[in-house]
Amino acid sequence: MSLKKQKRLEKKKALILEEAKKVLIKFGKNASMADIADNLDMDKSSLYYYYKGIPEILNIILDQEYYEIAVEIDHLRHSGKNHRAVIKDFICDILEFYYDNIEILQIILTRVFPLFIDPENREDSAAINKYMDSYRRNNEFFLEEIKAAIHKDEMHSDFSAEMVLQVLRGSIFGICAAWKTGKPSRESIPELSSLLLSMFLYAEDKR
Repeated sequence: MSLKKQKRLEKKKALILEEAKKVLIKFGKNASMADIADNLDMDKSSLYYYYKGIPEILNIILDQEYYEIAVEIDHLRHSGKNHRAVIKDFICDILEFYYDNIEILQIILTRVFPLFIDPENREDSAAINKYMDSYRRNNEFFLEEIKAAIHKDEMHSDFSAEMVLQVLRGSIFGICAAWKTGKPSRESIPELSSLLLSMFLYAEDKR
């Protein structure tokens, strides 16, 4: 294949992925290749020349965006910081990732809500399953840090560590949902992370 033809192919595939994101957000688990083809005003059979199906498209979209946050979380695991600082950085990393990739969160939530409820559920997309496996591993890490922070008096709560985890996770999703109608500056995210964490600090430690 000539370089010129390769560039045209890559440009077309990138256009398809952008339209696919819109369709996946709009239709969620009911999205089909026909819906994507309609959005592109092209024949469905032609679409299969570029991508084999919805699972392949999901794999590419999620793999492209999720690698970076996975690396950040891995660095955080080995940072050597105190537990409260790790929790704050964890919140900040997650918020920054979704700030930059809000459509990824929308795609995930429209397709995988049952996977949050039942770990035995699996998706057709390997990338979705990988995301959920990583989400659960990160939650285990997050929970360990919360338990250690409470034990060492770096955080305070009358709730269990498990409840604190769910409150923080729910708050992150709530913030991202609010961003659909308008985002603050990206530079405000560290302060926002501190505010979330301050719900579980003694008054004199809220800094």
